[in-house]
Amino acid sequence: MSALAFGGSWTERKLSVVREYLKLYATALKKQPSPEKPFTRIYIDAFAGTGDRKVKRLESQPLLDLPDLDAMAKSSTRLALDVEPAFHRYIFIERVTKRAGELDALKSQYLNRNIDVVNKDANDAIKELCRTTNWRVTRGVVFLDPYGLQVSWDTLIAISQTRAIDVWILFPSGMGLNRLLTKDGNIPQEWQDTLDRALGKTEWRSVFYRNEEVPDLFEGSRRTTVKDAGADKFESFYLNQLRSIFPTVMDPSVHLTNSKEQTMYLLCFASANPSRKVKELAPKLARWAAKV
Repeated sequence: MSALAFGGSWTERKLSVVREYLKLYATALKKQPSPEKPFTRIYIDAFAGTGDRKVKRLESQPLLDLPDLDAMAKSSTRLALDVEPAFHRYIFIERVTKRAGELDALKSQYLNRNIDVVNKDANDAIKELCRTTNWRVTRGVVFLDPYGLQVSWDTLIAISQTRAIDVWILFPSGMGLNRLLTKDGNIPQEWQDTLDRALGKTEWRSVFYRNEEVPDLFEGSRRTTVKDAGADKFESFYLNQLRSIFPTVMDPSVHLTNSKEQTMYLLCFASANPSRKVKELAPKLARWAAKV
């Protein structure tokens, strides 16, 4: 099986948070709703890669200290498979056929795990799972770990409507969102469509930009569009969006930074479960995640 190279210390932290959470989750759900008939527990990795990764970083891009995006992969699949107590079912989604084929090799290495590899677009596959699973007797964790802004807001809505799924979302606030928001607001239509699809609303235009008067030599002044956005505003906007569809959202999210302390990603948590206990867990979860 081939391994793809990616990431740095931020990758290690991301995976540590998710791994430790899966341990807590699997233990807590083991005897619910009753010891005699516990929930069926499933783990869904929506951008599963090959199942292996190289820790060594590639040459970083000048000035940004960011890894080569084409070399990024995921290793959360193996981490989840090693969690005890085990989930009843593991669903690994990978759009690239070759990588999906390599994920199939995990079945022979984990004979005591029930593994399904889905070779489809992650958004389509998750929405289908949300629609066809009996969530009255099932609980699950979804890890949305995309390379960019591939997660559709419709997918998050589908997850929220199950009332049974916890979701960790790797949101590319610096790697994706900030790069698409041009300084003058003159954004190509394709980029605007991507932002609309990923953010779930068009109001980002008024949130991340402002109009101001600029002195003009001939006309006295003129109105111009200025970018008004940063890491804090990105986080506030996205978490508020999540709160509009999920009953529980962790605040703050986990900031994943590069060596220059620039936030590249936000690791966000939301739960579709409306129970009071889950809502009370969110502040504790935020404090816990900050220490992992």
